[in-house]
Amino acid sequence: MIRVFPRRTKWTPSDPLAFVGDPPLQRPPDQPVLISVVFTWDIPEGQRLLRSWSRFYSDVQLGGSAFGDCGGEFVPGRFLKSGAVITSRGCIRNCSFCMVPKREGRTIRHLRIADGFNLLDNNFLACSETHIIQVFNMLGNQKSPAVFSGGLDARLLQPWHVELLKSIRVKSMFFACDNKSSIRHLRRVATLLCDFSREKKRCYVLIGFRGETPRQAEARLKEVYALGFLPFAMLYRGPDAVSRNRPEYHDLTGTWRNPRTYKVIMEGPRSPIRGGTQLRISDCR
Repeated sequence: MIRVFPRRTKWTPSDPLAFVGDPPLQRPPDQPVLISVVFTWDIPEGQRLLRSWSRFYSDVQLGGSAFGDCGGEFVPGRFLKSGAVITSRGCIRNCSFCMVPKREGRTIRHLRIADGFNLLDNNFLACSETHIIQVFNMLGNQKSPAVFSGGLDARLLQPWHVELLKSIRVKSMFFACDNKSSIRHLRRVATLLCDFSREKKRCYVLIGFRGETPRQAEARLKEVYALGFLPFAMLYRGPDAVSRNRPEYHDLTGTWRNPRTYKVIMEGPRSPIRGGTQLRISDCR
């Protein structure tokens, strides 16, 4: 079947039946067309694409998480590029800024475990012990090191999880710091993962939620970095397109999504290594 997306991302499929935007001049033969919309602010574009593709195809459907799709079995390569994998649906939390519990439910649904190295489960550590071990066995058999970009719940991480992480090759694991109270959970995780480098420990940091100012957000980002994680600023935009643009956060998000940039802020610029010692530029003056 043909899959259509409003915008291209790093994980948009690239096979011959995956398209971004309007139908091309040279089109595949008539077959079902699924238009997938992830973000609510892309709904108008999805609706426009529905009209556009319906000019040439008889069966065109519009859906995706933006419309409350609860998600079924994961099919590798259909809506995400090969390598991405989802092994469970739902989340036991009920965060007010998150659509997952409302869309997929607060009960974890285990799915068939397909091959992949980038795990996108919403709350993987809330799965059963048996399921978690089976997923780690799968990850250990992949050619690429594991990426836990769906996020690992800092409140659920236990020593036995850490042993499983040590048993496979890990490129990066993501945690979350959604508010000031999340710091204490992140501090515990930092202790449990002390044997992993900062480059492998990343953290989504929600900023601008419930009146948080850019200055307050920056202080929390710096605190996350000080705990040994690489922060990734995620600006709260609200459920609709009206609040997408928040210019007062533009510089902050631009800085705190690029480790090369904010490392200079946190550690200062450094000169090339000389004689085995890495010197600050200021030391060379």
